Amino acid sequence: MPIMIDILFIVAGVAAVAFGIAIAFNIRGVVTRKVARNYKKLELIHQANGRLDPVFVPFFGTAGYLRFLGVILIPSGLLMALAGSVLFSHRM
Repeated sequence: MPIMIDILFIVAGVAAVAFGIAIAFNIRGVVTRKVARNYKKLELIHQANGRLDPVFVPFFGTAGYLRFLGVILIPSGLLMALAGSVLFSHRM
């Protein structure tokens, strides 16, 4: 059973790196579509509340912030995969 945890760490680390690269480098427009969905949601909320002022997008909904999260996710995933591989090799 402990070997499964090591493998889980490796797989989750590799997945985090893959998602981080996709977000950080905006592969296939992932970030662009997410920002567009955020803006559309905020626009609909404004319309439902009867507001006429322009839509304010908070910093957490901008493309720069999402790309920053992707950049943070890459080394975190690498660290997790490295820890899993060290644990795996230590058990063998």
